[in-house]
Amino acid sequence: MTAAQAADELLSLKGVKASFVVFPSGENVQMSARSLGEVNVQVILEALGGGGNSTTAGGRVENTDVETVKSRLLEAIDAYFEK
Repeated sequence: MTAAQAADELLSLKGVKASFVVFPSGENVQMSARSLGEVNVQVILEALGGGGNSTTAGGRVENTDVETVKSRLLEAIDAYFEK
């Protein structure tokens, strides 16, 4: 299963409006995000250098680890919902 497929699958869970998957890829961390439309995942991943559109987004953060990206992603999600 790819990260994009995992993000898609997570959306099928009851109550889930958006999903984010981060995974290591060598010295980098890849990200994949999906939304049912209420959450603009593009805006959230742009905060980490990613892109896409409001319901599908992705990106790569170079020379880092999953825990660092996870922390930054959680900060970006919090900032998105504080608006």
